[in-house]
Amino acid sequence: MTKFASGSVSSIDVVSVGGLCIDIVLKVDRFPGHDEKVASELIGNLPGGPQPNFACAASTLGLSVRTLSHIGTDEYGEIVKADMEKYDVDTQCVETVPGATIATIILLDPTGEKAIIVMPNEKTAYQPELVEVALSNVNYMYIWPEPRESFIELATIAQSKSIQVMIDVEDTACEGSDFLEQVLPHTSIASFNFDGYRAATGFDSVDFGAMKNLLEYGPHTIVVTHGRDGAYAVTADDAVRHNGYNVPVVDSTGAGDTFNAAFLTSTIADYSLEKRIEFACAAGAISVTGPDSNTHLRDHETRHDLESRLLLEKNRGGGVGGGGGGG
Repeated sequence: MTKFASGSVSSIDVVSVGGLCIDIVLKVDRFPGHDEKVASELIGNLPGGPQPNFACAASTLGLSVRTLSHIGTDEYGEIVKADMEKYDVDTQCVETVPGATIATIILLDPTGEKAIIVMPNEKTAYQPELVEVALSNVNYMYIWPEPRESFIELATIAQSKSIQVMIDVEDTACEGSDFLEQVLPHTSIASFNFDGYRAATGFDSVDFGAMKNLLEYGPHTIVVTHGRDGAYAVTADDAVRHNGYNVPVVDSTGAGDTFNAAFLTSTIADYSLEKRIEFACAAGAISVTGPDSNTHLRDHETRHDLESRLLLEKNRGGGVGGGGGGG
């Protein structure tokens, strides 16, 4: 790792692109159906977003992290920026743009599972000079592959600077039949949730052979998370599966983001593929044991630290599985 006790860094491990938002979190007895009304309890207006969740978790686990992102001119903009700074994420490349900060409404049912409604603001391109600063002295870029044109532009710049690119793939990013051909050549590590993997490949189950075929497009590592069913990962030389951890689930929001942060942290630490996926599943599992996934990791936790805490959570009163990260 390149983060020192003083807080100074020799380089930035990863720049996380986009996604700063405010999460309006509501607890419901059940998800509403069409034309139904259900009562809810407000959990809170919480800073969130997939990339910020990743950034905060990665920083907590010991990586040096920068964010390249937009906030709006409303009251939530500075709140979400300050939350990143609380987790020691470099925010010098956060740009304020006209309009509201991106917001999501998150519904949580009694099992901790979620439904998410996104209210995006108008997407604006990043200023070239800001991109130059954001990508200076950086080893990895973490980014959603959408909007597609913006992703390709930023990933091309990153690759020209020998920065490795890690993407988080959900089904909403896979519109069109050319996703694999357009996106994976610009990618070093592709982490799919199961819905994203199915949308991108057309497969209804995870197969190591099919995953390895994706390496031919350019990535050196393919990961598929499958919620309660754990996670899969392949490289050219290895293929591993982890069944996940059985823990009580309070809130699954951010589990996949935490999984990805731990996977990259252990990749940079040069863990074996088996140990990387064990560590990532453990981090994803501990993140679902209460509201706000970012508050459950502790500074510089190791895989053994996480597994010890998971054993305590399991013994505290069995639960539904939450080991592999989610969407």
